[in-house]
Amino acid sequence: MTGCPLVIAGALYVDMGQQARGGDRWIKPPRARYECLLCRTVDGPVTGAEAVIRFNATAATDHKTRCNPNQQGAQAA
Repeated sequence: MTGCPLVIAGALYVDMGQQARGGDRWIKPPRARYECLLCRTVDGPVTGAEAVIRFNATAATDHKTRCNPNQQGAQAA
């Protein structure tokens, strides 16, 4: 094996929610959040089907543009 070791830098959590029968309303709406394991910040949570779709498409790449692993976020353990 060559190259750099694999580093897991973040985690995207998605709760798909629960729709009522017939799909006309949400019993529990979908939600998502992104947690950076390098700087320990949390982006989100976002709630709602459309918001979750948009968030999932860009969460990791958007966070990389402002991630500073040397400065821990407000939610650090």
